[in-house]
Amino acid sequence: MTTHEGVVLIIGAGPNVGASVAAKFSENGYRVALAARSLTDGLSADGNLHIKADLSQPSGVPSIFQKVKKAFGIPNVVVYNGAYRLTTPPDDPFAAPVEDFHHTLKVGLDSAYIAAQESLRGFKELPASTSKAFIYTGNALNQIAIPGTLPFGVSKVAGSLFIEHAALAYGEKGYRFYYVDERLPDGRPVGFPVSAGAHADMFWTLANEPKQTPWLVTFTKEEGRKPFVGVDFDGNTRESRMRRLSQ
Repeated sequence: MTTHEGVVLIIGAGPNVGASVAAKFSENGYRVALAARSLTDGLSADGNLHIKADLSQPSGVPSIFQKVKKAFGIPNVVVYNGAYRLTTPPDDPFAAPVEDFHHTLKVGLDSAYIAAQESLRGFKELPASTSKAFIYTGNALNQIAIPGTLPFGVSKVAGSLFIEHAALAYGEKGYRFYYVDERLPDGRPVGFPVSAGAHADMFWTLANEPKQTPWLVTFTKEEGRKPFVGVDFDGNTRESRMRRLSQ
């Protein structure tokens, strides 16, 4: 009889990070469930569970967890990779219609928040010895404003805040929460696409940590976890921008 190490649920599973994370966990004995708008409900040829899910409809998130529980059991690792990358002209941050702005928040914040709630509910039902982690795929926008990214950035700022609250409240209870942000070696944002394999390796490391470590995880493909402040693509920080404005 085949034994399984656990169940990982990847929400917003695309061909880049989602596929790499799925492969990493599958190779290490996990059952893998993937939820995305592009998928069709059912088991894939490789035994993964596919769930069709529209993250712009937050009310549908609990049903994702119900389907995973029915097919594989309660997920002990949940990766939230959903995002709607709405941008604006760099010199006009209020250009996006409010309806589009709300759409971004539904995908990047509302559905993520409900996913965190559902994850916690499941974590509490699992044995104390089982590793439990909720991982939010972030970027540098929670630390610095980059022109043209206001709608997308608001969800990252808010997402990092609820991750911080969750880590403080639940980390000591064995329910770990992380916001993960890949950078270049000099601290600048890695941009898009990110390094899928490096994300998979980092997520695997975080899923297996014995206790909550700092919730904000900045890392590079070359060196792994490394602390960085907010830096834009030109190497500016909030402090350097403020100094220029005050001159």
